[in-house]
Amino acid sequence: YDMVIEPDLDAFTFSGRETIDIVVEKPVDKIVLNAKELEIEEAYVYRMDGTKFLAKVELDAVTEMASLQFAGEVGPGAWKLYLSFKGIINDRLKGFYRSFWHDADGNKHVIATTQFESTDARSAFPCFDEPAFKARFRVQLVIPEHLQAISNSRLLFETTVPGTGKRIWQFEPTMKMSTYLVCFVIGELEHTEPVWVNGKELKVWCPKGKLHLTSAALKYAAAGLAELEKFIGIPYPGGDKIDFIAIPDFAAGAMENLGCITFRETALLINEKTATHAELKRVAEVIIHELVHMWFGDLVTMTWWTWLWLNESFATFLENLILSFIHPEWNIFNDFGLSRAAAMRLDSLGRTHPIECSVNHPDEVAELFDLISYEKGCSVLYMICMYIGVENFRRGVHLYLKRHAYGNAEGRAFWQALEDATREAGLNIPVVNIMTRWALTAGHPLIEVAASPLEGFIELSQSEFKFLEEVKATGQLWPVPIHLRIKNADGSESEQKLLLEASKQTVYVGSNYQSVVVNSGGTGFFRVHYAGNLLDKLMVSPEENLSVIERYNLVNDTWSAVRAGMVSAPEYLEMVKRFAGETDPNVWSIILGSLSALYGMLNGSARSTLRRLIVNLVKPALDKLGHMPGASESHEVRKLRGSLMGTLGTFGGDKEVIVELEAMFASWKVDKSSIDGNLLPSIVEVLAYNGGSERYEEFFSLFKNADNPQEEQRFLSSLASFKDADLLNKTSALMFSEHVRSQDALHNYARLLGNDVSAKAAWTYMRKNWTAINKAFPANGVRSMVGACSALDTPALEKQVRKFFATHKVRQAEMATAQMLEQLSVNVRLRKAEASRLKAHLLRSK
Repeated sequence: YDMVIEPDLDAFTFSGRETIDIVVEKPVDKIVLNAKELEIEEAYVYRMDGTKFLAKVELDAVTEMASLQFAGEVGPGAWKLYLSFKGIINDRLKGFYRSFWHDADGNKHVIATTQFESTDARSAFPCFDEPAFKARFRVQLVIPEHLQAISNSRLLFETTVPGTGKRIWQFEPTMKMSTYLVCFVIGELEHTEPVWVNGKELKVWCPKGKLHLTSAALKYAAAGLAELEKFIGIPYPGGDKIDFIAIPDFAAGAMENLGCITFRETALLINEKTATHAELKRVAEVIIHELVHMWFGDLVTMTWWTWLWLNESFATFLENLILSFIHPEWNIFNDFGLSRAAAMRLDSLGRTHPIECSVNHPDEVAELFDLISYEKGCSVLYMICMYIGVENFRRGVHLYLKRHAYGNAEGRAFWQALEDATREAGLNIPVVNIMTRWALTAGHPLIEVAASPLEGFIELSQSEFKFLEEVKATGQLWPVPIHLRIKNADGSESEQKLLLEASKQTVYVGSNYQSVVVNSGGTGFFRVHYAGNLLDKLMVSPEENLSVIERYNLVNDTWSAVRAGMVSAPEYLEMVKRFAGETDPNVWSIILGSLSALYGMLNGSARSTLRRLIVNLVKPALDKLGHMPGASESHEVRKLRGSLMGTLGTFGGDKEVIVELEAMFASWKVDKSSIDGNLLPSIVEVLAYNGGSERYEEFFSLFKNADNPQEEQRFLSSLASFKDADLLNKTSALMFSEHVRSQDALHNYARLLGNDVSAKAAWTYMRKNWTAINKAFPANGVRSMVGACSALDTPALEKQVRKFFATHKVRQAEMATAQMLEQLSVNVRLRKAEASRLKAHLLRSK
């Protein structure tokens, strides 16, 4: 494609022209390609011998197709297809769209940018808009001379157009790639000094005035690229430059446009000195995730959207693996346990979907950008990587990319490359069979572990895990790679790997074994239930017998069993008490999250009793840590302190902690470096939870005047955490005002649906304004808001929710809506089954 795009940033329109090199294989008189919301002014084909055929153009808005009917037969051979066209620079955060930012003086500036994945390149230029139709793209932009332009490849030249006030920016041709990876960004931007990595120039771009927030991004980009080239063994394929660009209005987190990666500001710009560890890690993760895509997605692209996981599962896994190489002290895969647990919750529903899921319409593509394609896919890759070994996995990655470079592939091609690599290493592992079954099968197993009547043996059995009994009984079995760690009679430890394919298997673990850990290292995508005294043996000293991720999985699996009706809430509560000595923030996160859910199910004296129990569990742990950070503390300890203080200061109602956090906040307002930044999220949450109108106005002001994206989001989201109904009504109105970007509004509105004070009012407002909301906001925001309706878990509200969504369909979210309704059933069932039982237990033990 040779294309010229000329935007009008006053009228928010653009004109364009392009010449596409095509090869005709057999005579045709019509060519069909994709076009959406474009006016095609002229179209014809020609070849170098002077033959030319004009085309009559018919546009179909439903199919998003342009049919070019020629005044003659186009014979076999090489042709050039010429089109000129006009379009709109829209405000929907997709296609060719506009974004705004304000400078220090309050002046408004515009950025015109693109977001083409999955099927929106067709709204910027007529094209064969499918991933298998790869081509090279030579982009030319004609723009006002005071603006700058960035595209996928390096700038070839720029020149002034005399008398027009415009300049031409001509970029080098790209490598062969898919249409959804084309990108151009136009605006008043500035960039960092370049950093060079193995001959590639890296720069971070941002709206003017934000360069001081780019140092972390540049550092992680350089480290990530160096480590990826080393691990993959193939240099970055897209040329000798990569630009990382912060876009103020951005629907997703980032987009892997080749050499021109675009980001939401929170995923790229950050103040290293005041940010939390989690915020810094998030920036590092997103940057490396997008860099992985330069190979997985850009160099080798899925043949069709059915194999989206070839992009997203890989980018998620390698983002974690590479970051674990760069920062081993961050214990990345412990943190990933939370993401895997979120995927397992979705995968425990009847309305989940396989990792590899058929796509028949563009709307279905958007639904696949979810926890299954990202986190479950990542988890399955992690599981097979640890089963065959990291080095064999690396060799398989290299082999796959070499075989399919600059082309397209289906899922089986990667499994075959992995199997070939393991066979070359002398291992006979049926990777294709194992992973094809995992990729094509929705759901995951529960592995039950019991002592065998035979001395020195245990019995393993598998069954499908679902939250609701009525969606069980498929009889599905998986080939499950299992790691066992056995504590022997003499205190030594040994490990085993096995593949559980049958419904039951007896395994020898040694005579007089003391204990057995199934899913050692926590790398498997399955749940574990220990029968009899096998759990008791581990729980004698969980911190000694189990690693951090193993403890997290044990608590998470047990809480999930409560939600599935397999374990009672009182039984769970008694188990949790045995984690009083826990020191890891992730283990505490599942404990506190589950206790918060139980707390929300209760009222009256039972709620007060549970509050005291929680306080008695949390306060000693905080006292052991100390309220003030030490100089050499790990980020885990700092994160845990904030989490514990946040619990005590919210539903724990600890006045001393609240006063202490108020004092810290006063200090922060004077000097942001005066407190540990990891405490700030909990400080803001506690002060909002306990705050009135004065605090609300203060937080609103801090949101409007934040000097970095993380603070802006922190104070915006806090406005949904107050407990005053009038203030929450103000927040509801705020989300639909000019003060809040459309990318943020509905994600924060979802918090109102989860706040017990505002839930009913937010639900009512959402229903009344349903049409306007769907018209004004991005589809992913609508999905987030709809998903939050699962929190409306009383029988009366559940009835309203089901009635409403029976007649109000959600475009690009039909599956997500069904999942929300099933999750709502899980929540209502849990309340109905466990609230009275838990209340009786608490009052007995009072």
